[in-house]
Amino acid sequence: MAATPRNERAAASATGEMLALPPAQGRVGKTQWQVAWEQFRRHRIARAGLVVLAIFYVTAVFADFLAPYPERFIDPTHTFAPPSRIHLVDGDGRLRGPYVHPVRRELDLETFETIWAEDTSRVVPISFFTAGQPYRFLGVIPMNLRLFGVGGTTRVYLWGADRFGQDIFSKIWYGARVSLAVGLIVAAVSVGLGLLLGGIAGYFGGLYDVVIMRLVEVLDAIPTLFLLLTLSTLFRPLNLPPSQLFFVIVGVLAFVSWGGLARAIRGQVLTLKTEEFAQAALALGGSDSRVIVRHLLPQTATWVIVSLSFTIPGAIGLESALSFLGVGIQPPATSWGLQLAQGTGEAFNAVDRLWLLIPGVFIFLAIMCWNLVGDGLRDALDPRQRR
Repeated sequence: MAATPRNERAAASATGEMLALPPAQGRVGKTQWQVAWEQFRRHRIARAGLVVLAIFYVTAVFADFLAPYPERFIDPTHTFAPPSRIHLVDGDGRLRGPYVHPVRRELDLETFETIWAEDTSRVVPISFFTAGQPYRFLGVIPMNLRLFGVGGTTRVYLWGADRFGQDIFSKIWYGARVSLAVGLIVAAVSVGLGLLLGGIAGYFGGLYDVVIMRLVEVLDAIPTLFLLLTLSTLFRPLNLPPSQLFFVIVGVLAFVSWGGLARAIRGQVLTLKTEEFAQAALALGGSDSRVIVRHLLPQTATWVIVSLSFTIPGAIGLESALSFLGVGIQPPATSWGLQLAQGTGEAFNAVDRLWLLIPGVFIFLAIMCWNLVGDGLRDALDPRQRR
């Protein structure tokens, strides 16, 4: 009688022989980051926010190409011009390429309000991939190619013009460079300071802990907006050029943003330094700096990533507030907060100029999308939230 598999296993057990089990197939282990990425992909709202942010950052990089006019373009004859009407069908009902009619400012003798009338006798086509005023792509490559534009003295304002006759559509993307870059740089600097000082305070304790934590408490005791206004006002009489003022704003915002992260990192390092892996690293001759950098701080990576995603929108909001109050980015540079400040005084005096509030919409969208991404990261990196 042929031996069955059960009899073979019983015989092997009786003789003490070990049977090799077949290797598991199709079971590949996943790292913590792979699991977190899968969880984040299931968070549809966070993914949507990430897509919107990606669009914002890409358009900020290609602002010179997308904008029909340069950053410092001014046309006094088109102040507060409304959004241009794009036509696709001519007067005879024939479909043709996009075009605009020149507009002129007129006074309504009945209401004494300014109106903009189209000169329908003239047709100005909108050209795509056309040559415009030269610029340097990424600040290095000389170019003059722009996505679209019109020739002559005719203007095309997709989102209207401000009090200086500047194209709001163009200014939005130029301002995105400052507003979005401030968020990233401030978050990187504040997280770096928080990791460094929080790690030192938690690991060494003693005088280091006392000095760093008292500094954090002093910063927390001062109202953030008051401190920002004070520090920014101190630098204002220096009449710094826009490029230097940008770094001053970044430094001020980073100076007031690292305290909360440092306190949290300190608490985590206090717990982690007593774990066996940290004690083993010290026993094997590892220096204090190596233990902190290579063994303790990486254990806080998930919390830092989530904190980073919430620090960025906070920095964008603070920069917008400073620029709105007149102590942040100043002309000829631009940011969303500065554009909103230049438009709100007029926008609330006339309901027909609501396009001046468009920069505020972009501030809201950027902050909201970063918060959505932060929520998605927090759920993805928290094992208790995984499903």
